Amino acid sequence: MNENNTPKIGNALSEHSIDYIPEAHCYLKINGKRTDITTLNSNFETLEKDIIIELEIEPQQVTEFKVNYHQEFLKQWIMDENTPIDFETIWTIREQCIANLSTPKSR
Repeated sequence: MNENNTPKIGNALSEHSIDYIPEAHCYLKINGKRTDITTLNSNFETLEKDIIIELEIEPQQVTEFKVNYHQEFLKQWIMDENTPIDFETIWTIREQCIANLSTPKSR
């Protein structure tokens, strides 16, 4: 997730000098075609080039499994990238990004 492929997150990442945060995003794969139905305007092609790893899961895994997998992935990413920000702070920034996605833009 970055400010280019997910512009509605605003500047939550750049305020912390972060280019991106790996996000466990779910989409459907139907007959080999990837489809993002997160919102009416979602377009899989917007994020396709930024996919780090693709993991097929079952519908019942979208909750607890996905969150646990995502958190463990982020902890490893922080170590691999020598990110100076700890996991709790990264997760808080990520949560702010998600909250920003849910907030309608003011006119």
